Amino acid sequence: MKKFIYILSPALIFILFLSTVANAHIKPDDISVSDYSGVLSDGVKSYIKSKNEILSASTGAKIIFVTTEGTNGVEIDEYCKKLYASWGISSLGRNNNIFITIDTHKKEYSFERGRGIRLAIAEDEIYQYIIDSFEPHFANGNYDKAVMGLYNALGSWYENQYIGLKLGLDDNIQKYTGGNKVKDTDPKKSMLWIWITAVVVVAAAIVLFKIKRNIELKYRKIQRRRLRKKFQIDVDKIINS
Repeated sequence: MKKFIYILSPALIFILFLSTVANAHIKPDDISVSDYSGVLSDGVKSYIKSKNEILSASTGAKIIFVTTEGTNGVEIDEYCKKLYASWGISSLGRNNNIFITIDTHKKEYSFERGRGIRLAIAEDEIYQYIIDSFEPHFANGNYDKAVMGLYNALGSWYENQYIGLKLGLDDNIQKYTGGNKVKDTDPKKSMLWIWITAVVVVAAAIVLFKIKRNIELKYRKIQRRRLRKKFQIDVDKIINS
């Protein structure tokens, strides 16, 4: 029984991993700004999308924001990494994106930056942009100003890094705030594929266990035959001596 549990444990871990991924937000068609908390004005979201179109066309990069009302008990840093991986952010453009996840329930945030710009912008530098442009408004619950302020700060960094890049950043945040705030839809993935995968993994684990068990039984039979043959030879020697 212990051996069976030992073999089955990777399958159980895999199923738990699938459940965690299933509870994360689904990759949107347009990865730019996804407001699952409904805290951003339509004008701010449109502003980010329009500037990201220019940024992406010129450099392949995007400054991506995601708001969520919870992380299913996962630490925000780990949640951000999983979302970054499951959405395939590293494959966008030249792997030079900045991805910011905001948990409006716990008032926490985290970010990931692509390998293409890790040498150009350190984590401390991004944190400094956050402290200067994001934190004051975030602490007061003004997500419009927090997100747009941080976008402009990071957008300016890209302008300084890429010669000729002009995003047309606008500091007049009032022009874009105050509109409707509607949650972006996040339809749940069908659980069917998860259960099918889980059944296949468990079935494979059971088959492997049976194969291993059969091999062990055959090996034991061979060992017993060898011992019996050896024992018989020893008995014969004693009798004939």
